[in-house]
Amino acid sequence: MKRIILLPLLCAVWGAIADTAPTNAVAVASVPTNFVTKAVRNPFWPIGYTGEWTRISAEVRPKPKPKPPAPKPKVETKKVENDAQIAAQKAAKEAAAAAAIAEKAAKEAAAKAKAAAEKAAAEKAAEEAARRREITAEDWRKAQRALKFGNPALFKAEDGTVRSSININGNIYVDGDLMSFTHDGIRFTWRIQGLDGKDKKLKLKRVQSRLVEQPKKTEPKKTGGGK
Repeated sequence: MKRIILLPLLCAVWGAIADTAPTNAVAVASVPTNFVTKAVRNPFWPIGYTGEWTRISAEVRPKPKPKPPAPKPKVETKKVENDAQIAAQKAAKEAAAAAAIAEKAAKEAAAKAKAAAEKAAAEKAAEEAARRREITAEDWRKAQRALKFGNPALFKAEDGTVRSSININGNIYVDGDLMSFTHDGIRFTWRIQGLDGKDKKLKLKRVQSRLVEQPKKTEPKKTGGGK
């Protein structure tokens, strides 16, 4: 009799528990996306009760992540930049050296041209001064002292007479001859006298004097190989 009374009571209790208990008591509140689920029976249900099955999760291994793409090889731009910088510096040094050489050559050429111009101007001024200067008696005396005289000599002329002659600067002169000599830019001319006189003494009579243009001195050309 007691068993008959307890059985309906137990069934009622189990039914109340089933109605009040949540149907997903063993379910996880939130299931991650990398989990898969399967349906199972709630173990707390009474025997013979078939309600809504609850899905519980079962963890699975995540799929392997794809490998990142291989990094691109880095271009050695630093080395290229250094080489370009070195080449630029070398080119700048060479350009500076060439400019210095050109500047030095220009200065030397300018100095030579200036020296040549000054020399030509000085020569021209000297020539003009020589043309303008007056010929004095001292100039005649200096020129006459520069003459080189030889000893007088006797010779027989074509008419049979005996005459006297003299050597002056390597030339033979007799009475009446004209003798010219250039000294210090002046052309002097004398007449020979006194050789046929009683005392046989040479006399130089001043005839003419004039300024002459002095020949320009030319510097010898430098041959190759000489310093």
